[in-house]
Amino acid sequence: MSLDKDAPYMDEAARLAAVEWPILEASDAVFADPDALVERSLRELARYAERDPGLSLRLVLRANRSRRGLRQEVHAVGDAIAMLGLQNVHQEAAAAPRVEDVVTQPQAYREMAAQSRLAAMIATEIAGERHDTEPGELALAALLNQLGLLALLVEGEPRLARLMEILELNALPDEASYTALGYATDDLSRAMAEQMELPELVQGTLRAVNAAHHRAFEVMVASAVAWQVFRGMDTARGDRDLALLAGLMGLTDKEAADRISAVIERFNADVAVYHHEPLDPQIPGRVWLREPHRPRLALMPRADLLEEGIGALEKEENRELRVRRMLRVMQFGVGLNRVVFARLSRDGETLRAEHLVGTLHEPEFSHFVINRAALGPLAQVLDMDTPQWWDRKRIHEQMPSAVRKLTGGVDCLVARLCDGERVLGLVYADRRSRDLELTPFAFEGFRRVLAAASRTVEPR
Repeated sequence: MSLDKDAPYMDEAARLAAVEWPILEASDAVFADPDALVERSLRELARYAERDPGLSLRLVLRANRSRRGLRQEVHAVGDAIAMLGLQNVHQEAAAAPRVEDVVTQPQAYREMAAQSRLAAMIATEIAGERHDTEPGELALAALLNQLGLLALLVEGEPRLARLMEILELNALPDEASYTALGYATDDLSRAMAEQMELPELVQGTLRAVNAAHHRAFEVMVASAVAWQVFRGMDTARGDRDLALLAGLMGLTDKEAADRISAVIERFNADVAVYHHEPLDPQIPGRVWLREPHRPRLALMPRADLLEEGIGALEKEENRELRVRRMLRVMQFGVGLNRVVFARLSRDGETLRAEHLVGTLHEPEFSHFVINRAALGPLAQVLDMDTPQWWDRKRIHEQMPSAVRKLTGGVDCLVARLCDGERVLGLVYADRRSRDLELTPFAFEGFRRVLAAASRTVEPR
């Protein structure tokens, strides 16, 4: 059961979960003749199907529908093909609409499918290096990581043109979709995956906090690096994502770039499937050649969402729902790009990020754990009733270097969150970029939302 049933994207997720997924023209050509399929190995058929997110999704959904009630779900495309049999695979492909017939912007869809395929190939590369026993499961999760955006392209969402324009600025996907749609396509993807009852790993890799689990982290990093490659590594996170990949694979950054170059060469063997020019295998090395492009995207504060959210927080009795809603109100109502709730351990010694918005494309946040003793002056926030606004000077002088490196050292708002006398943890919020300043209005909104989310000690 989703904890986000009242989130702004849930109605859209329920509607898009029922979309009729199209297949690429190349999939039609491969799977049209059932007699020819017999001549191909299961591995080869799985590779052909995995080039196409729409076909892969249809096959996995059909396979799992036939297993409803059984404990073991199908969670890889090859397993779905083996379970369905060639005749059913042919029928599923034959019944599907074609991208060129139903998608308003077919080339935009093909390019997103291409990026998804590259992400799946990178995830498989990581799985091989880490000796994962089920690489097909990781590949499927990476292939469907952009499920929400693919669905919006299929549907022809009216606001999509604005979203695509912002993405052309090489903005982070979540910030671009917040600005254009009012919610993150990543959240839409996860809600759709829940509605469609997709495999657990597919769902889990679309919730930022799950980056603390190594397999989910691998998928998130693979998807992030694929996104970077398709933008020429020319974003503010290019080198950071490559460094995360290198750490996962136990390689230097240069060795990781070389490995991705080799993956790109293999990807190019099928690039015609997407009506796309071959990618330059040297793209990963470009990350060190120039200053990254840094789009300045601020979320617009919404006074109506702020007031509505504060009212709902004051009535919410469930503690976890209250925390989740608090983050969304800070994001949408106050206009804060990145908000994190780090829970204090029961012994009061460590902080670990537990609820996050705006960080799915920064999975290192979910990996971050810090001892209270290492917080320095920041630890005082856990003992204070009032929120604090830390400016850049104070951050430079007093913020622990590990936290400063994680956040980029930008101005931030910090406070403790309490439930009666119990300190639950630390709330951190910022606008991610040095170019986007915090304002007194943002600080006051942060304070009001926090007060509504906290529970005071009941009088005796």
